[in-house]
Formats: sequence, C-alpha cells, structure tokens
Amino acid sequence: MIFLRNLFLPKVSRKDKLAQLSKALGTITDILLLHRGPILKFHLSIPPDSPSRQCLRTDFWIQYLSNNGIRDLEIFNKSLFPYRMPSYLFSCPGLSYLTLTNCILNPPSRFGGFYNLISVKLTNVLITAETSFGTKLEQLILERCTGIEHLGSLFIPDNNLGVLMITDSRELDWELFECSEKLKLTSLMLTGVANSKKKDINLEKLVSNMPRINSLLFDGHFCKFLEPGEAISERPITKMENLNSLSFEGVEFHDLVQIQYVLCLIGSSPNLQYLLIEQGPKVKSLDGMEEFLSIEPFLRSPNSIDMILYHLRTVEIRCTVGSRAELQFIQFLLASSPSLRRLTFTYDTSIRDPREKLRISLKIKQFRSASTAAQVVWK
Repeated sequence: MIFLRNLFLPKVSRKDKLAQLSKALGTITDILLLHRGPILKFHLSIPPDSPSRQCLRTDFWIQYLSNNGIRDLEIFNKSLFPYRMPSYLFSCPGLSYLTLTNCILNPPSRFGGFYNLISVKLTNVLITAETSFGTKLEQLILERCTGIEHLGSLFIPDNNLGVLMITDSRELDWELFECSEKLKLTSLMLTGVANSKKKDINLEKLVSNMPRINSLLFDGHFCKFLEPGEAISERPITKMENLNSLSFEGVEFHDLVQIQYVLCLIGSSPNLQYLLIEQGPKVKSLDGMEEFLSIEPFLRSPNSIDMILYHLRTVEIRCTVGSRAELQFIQFLLASSPSLRRLTFTYDTSIRDPREKLRISLKIKQFRSASTAAQVVWK
C-alpha cells in the first residue's frame, strides 16, 4: 500500500483543508481495516503543510501493520515536525525493509533488537537509545542522522552487512568497524561532522578489517579522523585486493597531508579499475599560493615511486583548476597507469577564461602516458 500527498491534500480551500485531511485519514484507516490478509508493503508520504503529528493516525496504522505481517515500511515525513515512531514499530517480527525520513527512533528499554531486517535507510533521523538492526542486515544507509553512536551492536562478529553509507551523521564511533569483514561497499561522507570523542581511526586497521571491499567512497573530511602521520609510514598498508572502485570527493590538492592519504589508499589497491577525484572548494586564504605548493616529494617516496596501477582503466578528475599540485598528481597517474583507457576532466566553475582552459589542457597533453590507448576527454 502506498499513500501519497494527493490523498492527503486535494485542491480545496484553506477553510476546508483540515476537514479534507481528516476524511483522507479516515479513508486510509477504513482501507486498512477492510483489508483481508497480510499487508507486506506500506509506504506513507506525509506532506510538508500537514498539521502536527497529533492530528494523524499514523500510530494506529503502525500498530495495525505490526499485527499483519508488514515486511516493507517507508515513512517519508516532509512536515516541520519529526515523527516519533511508536513502540509498535519495534514489534514487527517480519520487518525486512525500513526507510524513515524525519523521524525519531526511541526503542523501548527492553527492546532486544530487530531480527529480520535486510535493508535500512534513515534520513534526518534521531536515534535516542541503543538499537540493534540484527545480524541479517545487509545494507545500511544513514544520511544526516544523529545518535548513531547508539548502533554500537551493529558490527557484532556474525553480522552480514555488505553495504554501509554514512553521510553527514554525527558522533561516528570508529569501533563500529572492528567487525566489518563482509563489507563490499563503504561510503563515508563526513563533511561538516564534528569528530567523535572516540579515538582517531587507524587507517591500517580500517583497511585490514574490510578484506572483501570492492568499492570505497570517501570525502576529504575523512582524513581528519585518521591518526596523525598514519599515511606517512614507510610501510604500505594492507593491500585491498578486491577493491576496483575508489572515489574521493571534496579533496584539496593544497592539503598535502590529505594527498598523502589519497596516494596511500591508491597504492594499496593493486586491482583498482576506476578512480574518481572531485576537488573541494578552494580555501580563500590560499588564493594565489596553490600554484607554489608541490606534492613531488610524496610522489618520490618509497611507497609511490615504484607504484604501477596495472588495472586502472578509467579516471575522472572533477573541478579541475590546474594548480601545480593537481598537475603533478595527474602526471603521476598518467605515468603509472599502463592500462588506462579514459581520463576525463571537468573544469571548475571558476575557470571561465578560454585561455586558462587552453593552458591547462596543453600542459596535460605534454605529460608522458604509460598507456598508448589513453583518451583524454574534457567536459
């Protein structure tokens, strides 16, 4: 069952809107009560201009669904007020797919956890107490969530989590990654998130805990959570043999420590096929200085000088500005990738002068490429 905005608020005058809403809510209740048999899927979209949750009968619907075999539940709350999920949600034994937007999860004190959840997506959700999604969970997506430190039981030894995506969610506890052997796709977009009070993450430990990983997506802010100096170590970190896709967003080429971490992860991915680097906004205080910054010493380090990316075929560089450090990095990639087939550039919006675009493109054309089949594309 899917109930959308049109059912809640048909085109009526402002005076009749509340009456129409009450009628729509009654219609949904009647449909549920008249239905015979289990209700496996229930998607509800609450419109932005609806009254506060006291006017809704959602609690009753959740209670009814919990007794009728619900497996796929989605609450998309567009109203100004977060919807506090009723305790009945935690009494849905067959629930397998849960999607919540703008809600509050407040599990009962004796809640033992979900048992059959396979996929959970939470957007703008507040988690107020210890919550377990169970050992069957395969996909977890958290966007702008608060209280994820209450997911401490997420990575127990027998978990089955294969996809983990965390975006702008506060209080990330790195201890969650101690049992992450089955992860295949991990995305950590932490821009704007204050560092957890927990200890910084050890890059070597993080990588070794994800032996099956084949796709990684980090933003530049991720490096702020790493132990100081970790990427400068003379010994390379554990090889990620299964990794074929590596993406970085918000990377600052003028941040030399950040670039070291990027190089460290690239060098630890011997079977890498796809690499994406999207630069972040240029820091105003560095205007005019980035052309003097050089990453050449890092490209000549023991971990980089002999680096050959035998399987790298596709590279995307977004928000290109043509700084010295950026061009050195591009030169390094071209010289180290004998199987490269396509190198795509997208100019930063600040690069508008055709002469500057020509300068950057001509400079890159001068670089030696280890691949005779490499095609350079500008967008």
